[in-house]
Amino acid sequence: MVKCPKCGTEAAAPVKTWMITRKTSKPGQSSQRTMGLFQCPSCKARFRATLDTEREKKPEEKVSIKNMVERIRVIKGELMQTLKNLREKIKTLETERANLMLEIEELKKMAESKVSALESEVAMLREEVKSLKELLGYPETEMKE
Repeated sequence: MVKCPKCGTEAAAPVKTWMITRKTSKPGQSSQRTMGLFQCPSCKARFRATLDTEREKKPEEKVSIKNMVERIRVIKGELMQTLKNLREKIKTLETERANLMLEIEELKKMAESKVSALESEVAMLREEVKSLKELLGYPETEMKE
C-alpha cells in the first residue's frame, strides 16, 4: 500500500500503471520498474509512486533452456488434458443429441397417431350430427350451417 504525500492516507490501488526501463552502469543491462498513478481516497490528491511487484521481491529466476523445456512440457500436459476433456464433452453431447433426436421422432409419431384418431373421431361425429338432423327432419339449408 502507498501513502499519500499530503495527508498520509493509504491508497489501495493505482488508477494507472506503466513500466519504466532504466539503463544501468553495466553495458547491455537495464532495470525495469513499475510506476503507478494513485488518487488519495480522503484528500483526492493525485501522486505517483513506485509499485512493489512480485518480481522485485523475489530474486530473478534464471532463464535457461532446461527451465523453458520444463515449462513447455507442463503447458503441453495441461493442453492435452484440456483436449481430452473437450473430446469427452463432445462425445457426451453427441450421444445426448442422438437420444433427443430419437425421442423427438417417437413424439412426432405419437402426435401423428393422435391427430389421425381425432380426425376419424371428428368425421364420425359429423356423420352422427348429419344423421340426427335427418332423423329430426331439419331441412338441408339448416344442415349446412
